[in-house]
Amino acid sequence: MNIKIFLITLVMLTTVSAKANNALTVLKKGILYSEAKASLIEDGWKPIKNSRIEKSSLYAQELYEQGTLEVVDCISMELDACWFRYKKKYQILEIKTITRQLKIDEFYLIKD
Repeated sequence: MNIKIFLITLVMLTTVSAKANNALTVLKKGILYSEAKASLIEDGWKPIKNSRIEKSSLYAQELYEQGTLEVVDCISMELDACWFRYKKKYQILEIKTITRQLKIDEFYLIKD
């Protein structure tokens, strides 16, 4: 009987763990940020509204005005890089995009 309970618990934990990382697997280099954003929100990641957008670049302010409130900042150079932030429980997810099409370049998980 104890082994049966152990196995059921193990399966449940594995399923929860796999689901927790499911949204992050969509964050592949080269995909559009807009595609990944929907998956992240569905998985419980909450966009962090940039309350200091007036200190960000003009392009970041433009994205913000278009409804992308989680934009942190952008740098208009050869790659046109932008950063976006999300929060889930005790973690912050920062996503870096490149090009004006906002293609994902890389992401980082930071403990809050």
